[in-house]
Formats: sequence, structure tokens, C-alpha cells
Amino acid sequence: MDKITKEILLKAQRDVFSYNIGSHITPFKGEGIDFDEIKEYNIGDDIRKINWNATAKSSDGTLQINQFNDERELNIIIAFMISGNIYFGSIELKQYIMAYIVAILGYSSVKNHDKFQTIFFDQDLQKHYKPSRSTDILEDIVDYAVKLNPLQKTISYENFCLYINSLKQKSLIFIIGDFLENNINLSTISAKNEIYALVVRDHLEEDISKLNGEFNLIDPMNLKLNNQLINNNVANNYKTLLKTHDNILFEHFLQHKIKYAKIYTNDDIFLKLNRLIG
Repeated sequence: MDKITKEILLKAQRDVFSYNIGSHITPFKGEGIDFDEIKEYNIGDDIRKINWNATAKSSDGTLQINQFNDERELNIIIAFMISGNIYFGSIELKQYIMAYIVAILGYSSVKNHDKFQTIFFDQDLQKHYKPSRSTDILEDIVDYAVKLNPLQKTISYENFCLYINSLKQKSLIFIIGDFLENNINLSTISAKNEIYALVVRDHLEEDISKLNGEFNLIDPMNLKLNNQLINNNVANNYKTLLKTHDNILFEHFLQHKIKYAKIYTNDDIFLKLNRLIG
């Protein structure tokens, strides 16, 4: 196992099992799927399960509720979106921050007795770890996230949505990426599923005003070397373009009831996640 992988796993394990995150993460949980019988209501029972028809038919008008054998098991999908842009970070690589988020979500799922599955996706599916409640599988998942080569990779969100829909199961989906692509559309999966978009960024890529002069920059999408002059004009124009991009992206999230958070490489990541889904 890679040294970075070990550090990520230890930190995530300490954070998750020392605190609590996501114990009431979704409305999907707590709905019975296996009807058993109708029984008399007792103090403390869930009033949402009252069967009013049965209550009306009871001889003395005693409240009756539906009894179920089991609670619905939460189907959690953690999606790691692979693009060349995640191989960047002024403090820590975005790729490693994303791996840490995967570890936190995985450990949190296990702690809450839920199965989780992990998908690695660029233009197509690269890896799919099947549903599990085991923390052991997280070693392989996080190690894969740390060691993968994202350079020259691009993402097709259209193909990603097609793959999610092919699973034909209502899910809680965490999509982890930097979301710098244009025209991202998650509408085809947002109605059926509950989605959290975790936008991982570095402050330097959002504000390049501290840079001044000529720089040789390598495009992570095609590895081409570009000589770029950066001055206040260029920095301001870039900042405006990125802000417009994010405004469109976040409006799309709001329109389709997708919860989201922007997470920077120098953030307290566990705290950010806890605020969003705790």
C-alpha cells in the first residue's frame, strides 16, 4: 500500500470514528419495503405509518399502524470523476483530496451499517467496486484513487448518467470532481436519485492574480506546453470566466435539487462534509 494511501486512510478513520457524519443523510432510509401486518399504535411509533383505513374500521377507533419487517437498505454510490485537471494543487493535489473524501464517505457508510459502492469514471467506466460493508475494500479503493494517472483524461457526464441509469436502483450518489467541464448536465439522474456534488478546487486555480509574468504551463488534458503571459488583465478575465461557469453550474444544481459544496485543498474537509450531510 502506498504511503499516501495509508496516511489518507488513517486520517479518515480517525475523523469518522471519533465523530459522527451522515447518520440521517437521506429520506430514502427508514421506509419499510416488506409489509408484515397491521398492529395497534403504541406511544413512540412512527405516526407516518398510521393506516387510516384500518383505524376507521376498528371497532373502538384505536389507531392502527403498518408494521414492516425491515428498513430499506441505503444504496450509496461514491463516484470519483477522473480528469487531467485533478492533477493540480498548490497545497495538496486535488486527486488526493478526492481520495480522502472517498475514504470519509466509505468509513461513514460502514459506521452507519450501509453498503457503499465506488465508481471511477472519465469518458467511460474505469473501475466499479461492488457494494460492500467492509472497511477492508477501502484500502484497495483509496490506493486506486491515489495511484491512478488522470493526465490526458476528460469526463463525459452524459456517459456517466447513462451508466448510473443502467444500474436501475434508486441511490444516494456522491459525485466527487472539480466540475470544470462545460455544459455539465445531471438532470437525467437527479429525479430518481439523491445527489451530492462535491466540487474540489484549489484557491490558486480560481485566483491567479498573485502570478505575474511569463510562465510555461502544461495543459493536463493534452500535455502540450504553452507559454502564457499572466498579468492583472488576464487574471481578472480568467476570474470572471470561471465565476460565470460556476454560476451556471450551481444554478443547474439548484434547479435539479442537487446538494453541493465547494471544497478547497486547504479546507477542513471533514468539517465541510459534516456541514453538508451531517
